[in-house]
Amino acid sequence: MPAELMAAKLNITYSAYRELELIPQTPLRAIGEAIIGLADDPHPPGSAILQGVGGCHYLAIDDYYILYHVDDEDGLTVLGVLQGPYHPLH
Repeated sequence: MPAELMAAKLNITYSAYRELELIPQTPLRAIGEAIIGLADDPHPPGSAILQGVGGCHYLAIDDYYILYHVDDEDGLTVLGVLQGPYHPLH
């Protein structure tokens, strides 16, 4: 498989895992599918880079934001899942 088509290694920080445990089932399914999809496409429609934070991106799913970092060597790391229509990081 060519490098540009290979799925990225997917990592989830412990704090992000703990945040996911607190999310109700309905949005959790969509968030989980989005996280898995990031391994295949780390820049899906609707994702954006965080200004001033190198390599960090966010993706809005319902009223939640998936914060993640893309690294060529380590793959994709989910840093957190925050709730709210607006977050001061962006």
